[in-house]
Amino acid sequence: MTLLCVFLCSFNLFLFRIQEAAKLGKKVMVLDFVVPTPMGTTWGLGGTCVNVGCIPKKLMHQTALLGQALRDAPKFGWKLDDKAVKHSWDTMTEAIQNYIGSLNWGYRVSLREKSITYENAYGEFAGPHKIKATNNKGIEAFYTAEKFLIATGERPRYLDIPGDKEYCITR
Repeated sequence: MTLLCVFLCSFNLFLFRIQEAAKLGKKVMVLDFVVPTPMGTTWGLGGTCVNVGCIPKKLMHQTALLGQALRDAPKFGWKLDDKAVKHSWDTMTEAIQNYIGSLNWGYRVSLREKSITYENAYGEFAGPHKIKATNNKGIEAFYTAEKFLIATGERPRYLDIPGDKEYCITR
């Protein structure tokens, strides 16, 4: 395998990069695994931002803006029946989860269309050109690659390893 991509989070940019690598004829694989929380919570393909971070937060913020707009609407000519306008937390959370689920599915379809292998497995380096992937059943698989692209979603910083200043982007 000439390129192996692991550890997703900044997913839209990451997806663009791996799709470009696939277009260039590179064999690409994505490992994406969420260690369950103490309550057992996991989530789908797309990293923290898509599943429990930026996207749900923005959708909840939009819900709040809609609520405020409804309160402001009569000042601008809208006639609303106060008794008919109610918010349902359950409906909102279900709609947000459905939207996130559609994003997860869309990412899987996009990867498949570009012949990019996807594995729901935890990846860790086992050597300079080797990675160990462990799925949620504890089954291990090993993959080798000339190069790895790592997208952790953390704040960019130098890794304090040989080559980091030459090959890492920190802004």
